[in-house]
Amino acid sequence: MNKPCNIILISAIAFALTPASALAGTLTGGATFPEQIIQEVTAVQQLAQQAEQVQEQIQMVYQQAMNLQSLPTQMWSSVSGDLNNLVNIAGQAQGLSYASQNIASQFSQTYPAGSSIGNNYGQQMQTWTTDTNGQIQSMLAQNHLQASQFASQQSALQAIQNASQSAAGRMQVLQAGNQIAGMEVNQIQQLQQEIMAGNSAMGAYEAQQVNQQQQATNNVNNLYSQAAASLGPVPTQMPSGTVLP
Repeated sequence: MNKPCNIILISAIAFALTPASALAGTLTGGATFPEQIIQEVTAVQQLAQQAEQVQEQIQMVYQQAMNLQSLPTQMWSSVSGDLNNLVNIAGQAQGLSYASQNIASQFSQTYPAGSSIGNNYGQQMQTWTTDTNGQIQSMLAQNHLQASQFASQQSALQAIQNASQSAAGRMQVLQAGNQIAGMEVNQIQQLQQEIMAGNSAMGAYEAQQVNQQQQATNNVNNLYSQAAASLGPVPTQMPSGTVLP
């Protein structure tokens, strides 16, 4: 926990030193970049907690079903809701990854000189998405489930409902759900670390650019003040005896 907390602290310090008006409306229209970072970090933290809770609940029912060597119909109602929640959590995690890729792309367009920061971050998010999808498909295949039936949230929820019609189908979905839940916890924790690290790097770069612009403005103002001082005070009235042309 120390590393993520340090990342947030570094970001907070960078933002505190940056004029709020200079950051307003950058990258995402309307909301400031620090606000976007806070929103993303908060969302992924909440999602990680939800994933852990769902994993614990699914694992508890799975262990009971293994002891009984089946999943009775009366136990299905207690796990079907958790499986539905798991599908929603996986979808939200994907959404956060895509949103981060969009922000990284906008960052690279806004700051061409720092585009490597945004490009690297976007690539990390894309790799995370590909890896997560690959693991889900592998776990579905291991439990003799068709990945195509779980290609979207709507089809996945329908597939879970269809599986409830037979004892074998219920066990297949439960086993897959137990494996996927554990994987999602690990993947979302990784997503959380990458989002905080990526946003911290982009935020620090943006703060640096704004501070450099502010320093340049201050230098121009100082030169103007020095030039004005060297000219001396401006006379308020014409000297006596001055003849106008």
